[in-house]
Parts: sequence; C-alpha cells; structure tokens
Amino acid sequence: MMKGFYSIWLEEVDSRRYAALRIGFSILLLMHFLWLLPYSDSLLSNEGISSSEMSAIGFHEITGGKSISFFNLIQSPILVSILLLSAIALCILSILGKYSRLAIIFCFLIQLSIIHRAPISTTGWDSIITNLCLILIFSPLGTHWNPVSLLRNQNPKEPDIKFPRYGLVLIQIQTCVIYWQSVFQKMGDYYWKNGESITYFLLSHHGRFQGKWPVHFHDLFDKINYLTLLIELCLPVLLWISKTRKIGVIIGIGFHVSIAILGINLTLFSMTMMICYLAFFPVWEKEMKPVVSLTN
Repeated sequence: MMKGFYSIWLEEVDSRRYAALRIGFSILLLMHFLWLLPYSDSLLSNEGISSSEMSAIGFHEITGGKSISFFNLIQSPILVSILLLSAIALCILSILGKYSRLAIIFCFLIQLSIIHRAPISTTGWDSIITNLCLILIFSPLGTHWNPVSLLRNQNPKEPDIKFPRYGLVLIQIQTCVIYWQSVFQKMGDYYWKNGESITYFLLSHHGRFQGKWPVHFHDLFDKINYLTLLIELCLPVLLWISKTRKIGVIIGIGFHVSIAILGINLTLFSMTMMICYLAFFPVWEKEMKPVVSLTN
C-alpha cells in the first residue's frame, strides 16, 4: 500500500513539468487581467454598475456565502487599476520564474476577490482557474526554468532538480472532475437531454458566427450534442490510462479548439483545459518508467 501511495503522490518527476504548468497558467492569468483592466472601473469599483454593498448582497443570494474581497475595501477606480496592474506585473515575473509563489498567491487572492465582488460577471472558468491557483500555491513551481530555457529543453547552468508529483496528480484529478461535473450538470438540462443545446447555443449571443445558419444543420448539431456528452464522459478515462492518453489528448485538443472557435469568451477556458493536459505527460523524462499508478 505504501509503495502504491508513494508512486502516485511522491514519486519524483522532472521539475520542468511544473515549470511548464507555472508558465502556462501565468500566461492565462496575464491574459485574463489584461482583458479585465479596461472594464475594472465598471465591474470592480464603487463608481461602476453596483456598489460593494449591492455586490455583497448579490453574492450572498447566488452562493449563500459572505462576500470577502479586496475590492470591497477599495473605493477608488485608480486603486482598482493599480491592484490589477500589480497582478499583471507579478504574472510576468512568474512567467520568467521570479517570485513565482508570491505571484501565484497574489493572483489567487485577486481572482477570488473578483468572484466575490462581481459574481454576476464571472463564469465557470473563474472558479476553475482559482482552484488551479490554489493547487499551484502548495506545489513545486520549477522556478529555475524560464520560457527560453524550457523551450530549448536544456539549461546547463541549472542542476537536475526533481520534485514530488503530488501537484501534478491534483491537477489531473481536477481535470477529470471538471469533465464529469460538466456532464452531470448538462444531463439535468432540458436542451442537452433533448439534443437541442448546441443549436440554441449557436443561435444565441454566445455563438461567434451570428445568423440562422445553425437551423439548417440542426440534425447534425443534435448528434454533436450527444457526442459532446460522450466526449466529456470518456475523456477523463482516456487521459488517466497511460495507453490511451495520447488519444485522449488529441480528442481533447480538437474538442476545445472547436469550442474556442464556435463560442464567444470560451478561449481562456479551452486554453486552460489544454494546459492541464501537461500534467499528464512526462515530457522531459528520458525514460518512461513503468509505475503502479495509472497516472504516470
């Protein structure tokens, strides 16, 4: 039992696997904060669409919890912008491997504050990236690797450092939970159960290509509706088993690229899921050692 526990959670892996995830998620957070910056006054300050008091009431009505946010304490749009600019600067430093843990902690607190301050403007992606930040806070980050040395696949100035794999496993589990939770929620929706959700999605303001064209292909989209459920149901199994992992990644990348192309504001979500796939692959391992775990 102890041997199995060790092989799943504590077996050492190349630190570059963590560095790739750190860089990937830092880029995602950077893109997110840059997109949010022009709208920060209206969404996060008291001069925007709602005061902190009204947002706290809305957060409680949506979640039943208490709103705790930096942006509840900050009244000035200038200070809100400074806070976001600080997060942007720290994201850049994290990408370069500098002050990465401080950057991830700060970005986690900012992202959590955004969810609590403007719950109506957030999506499921906000919760996903917040959970992933929490995992990274307690994981090795491979901070001695920067994007240049990582892409070159070598850095002679740095030692061969290895870290326990527990952070990778937690991201693997999070990825599987996201897919299965999505299937569970969709099965409770009338349009998904009846095969009509994709057509209605493309006809709505969420679709990237506006018009009535989806109506002419509704038979095809009805089949794609059920295919989507099947893909989300099977992807965790394909990714978890080492022999089918490459197939799962190919299917997953095609799946998420399609989502990003057809849907508005789904690019970051699709990129996040594809970056999570890095946790499943020992990209830099010279030898693919067989292990007891299915998550090698």
